Amino acid sequence: MNIKKLFVTAAVCVLAFASANAQVIKGAEAQTVRGPYETNGLFDNVFIGAAGGVNYYQGEQDLYLDFKDRLAPAVQGYIGKWISPCFGIRLGYYGIKAQGFYHNLDAKDGGPAAWAGNGYVDKNDIYDWGYKQKMNLHQVRGDLMWNISNALGGYRSDRFWDIAPYVGAGVAIVTNPDGKQRNAEFIAGVGIYNMFRVCKSLDVTLDINQVYVNQSLDGEKRRSRQEYIGSVSLGLAYQFKNREFSRAHAPVDVTPFNTKIKDLSSALDDINAKNKKLADDIAAEKAKTGKGETIYVPGETKYTPAPFAVYFPLGKSTLTEDQKASIKYFVNTSMATNKDRVFEIEGAADSATGSAKTNERLGQARLDAVLNIIKACGGNYKLAEKNLGGTMEFSQTDKTLNRVVVIK
Repeated sequence: MNIKKLFVTAAVCVLAFASANAQVIKGAEAQTVRGPYETNGLFDNVFIGAAGGVNYYQGEQDLYLDFKDRLAPAVQGYIGKWISPCFGIRLGYYGIKAQGFYHNLDAKDGGPAAWAGNGYVDKNDIYDWGYKQKMNLHQVRGDLMWNISNALGGYRSDRFWDIAPYVGAGVAIVTNPDGKQRNAEFIAGVGIYNMFRVCKSLDVTLDINQVYVNQSLDGEKRRSRQEYIGSVSLGLAYQFKNREFSRAHAPVDVTPFNTKIKDLSSALDDINAKNKKLADDIAAEKAKTGKGETIYVPGETKYTPAPFAVYFPLGKSTLTEDQKASIKYFVNTSMATNKDRVFEIEGAADSATGSAKTNERLGQARLDAVLNIIKACGGNYKLAEKNLGGTMEFSQTDKTLNRVVVIK
């Protein structure tokens, strides 16, 4: 049977079976999450894998060789990353052996002419009208993967079976057993990567692929311009933390809150101005009498400023010009009229995304950004700084409210 037809048939069967069974899950707690998805960190959703199986070389004359005699051992080792639940990239090594057939077109009984110039021929392994070829095979290939289960059925962290077709390209190198002959060619191919969930961190994998190579890879140049290498491998893949994806939320519009803060600050300025005028009037009356009598002067009124918040986008710690202006306004009004007060400043990141180490760094960076604006205003204010790192203190339902610096 033609190996290309066999490969296409197998691919169609796997896809049909996967479409019917991709929703089979181990538990019922996880929810289906549909995009858009939050962008993960550089080292999130990274996986490594290893597998073993068989290679099946498909050269010009290889059909003269029995199927079982064309099978050779194969190994895989790769590292990859899921950029989103639907798309991933992978870089790997694929080898290690390949076997083919060299047909002696000139002499039925073989002889030196049948294998001269082809270093991959095993001259001691005469096979009908030719010789068996034995090659060391090494491939380095990059793949672009599409998780069709998540793309069509929505992302589930507990789905038992995920299937990911992929396309790839790279380089294949073959050498003969004694290493004296060596060929290298560009390769391109397609495959189907199946992941069977054992637990959150571990998958059993089944990888079926077919790559295109130039006909000269095995040392033969005859009628066809291309040859193929098919492989099937079974293995394990380990998923590093963080392993899951979250749906992206629309950015919170904090403009109404900033507008309200500005209005309250303006009202506070008006009250302070009236208090100052009243104190000046009393002082003027006292100076006018000149009699030294006691005049009642109200004590200076202190106002407790409302908490002030600055919100940040996911993964960011830089301030916009509008945010800088709001902070300066708060400092020059509320803080300037309460210099004997200790202001608590807390920086935070949301604990629902990112690692603890990343959130600790992000909380401090946001805190420092706001502190730099306050210190640039002068005034020698009493400040108590606190980095909360990852937190859900400000909202349990909307994690965007936890990416914040609060002055209170």
